[in-house]
Amino acid sequence: MDKIRHRVGIKANVQDVYEAVHHPSKLMGWWATKATGGTDLGSQVELEFRGYPEFVWEIADLLVNERVRLNLLEGPEPWSGSQLIFELDETEAQVFVTLTHVTKSKTPKDAFQFFCTKWPLFLVSLKEFLETGQGKPYPNDIRIQHD
Repeated sequence: MDKIRHRVGIKANVQDVYEAVHHPSKLMGWWATKATGGTDLGSQVELEFRGYPEFVWEIADLLVNERVRLNLLEGPEPWSGSQLIFELDETEAQVFVTLTHVTKSKTPKDAFQFFCTKWPLFLVSLKEFLETGQGKPYPNDIRIQHD
């Protein structure tokens, strides 16, 4: 397994950050075109990115205001076996969000490089969503390739 790790500081309430990384209504504010599903441990969250196959994530771990882990159940092949772990560290000035994307060891090199570049952009979108009320979810995100 390979891991990608990124960290961003967000000036927001830790509860708002916690909800934004797993509540479907909030995921649409910074990441996906459409999101549906539950918010409790064991729930499934379906994410739609217009023009791509649907992603189905299981909420596999919840530690209130500290950690959320999502395991991919269904999605495009390069994402197969993915886990997303959002760790929250509240300080006096901000909430640090560390995202670890665990991929299977045979993730194609170009897909892994895409993940490494794209996640910082979506984390900045999360930051903007929580700090200003306006993120850049797909398809309004910054494009890093033209296909």
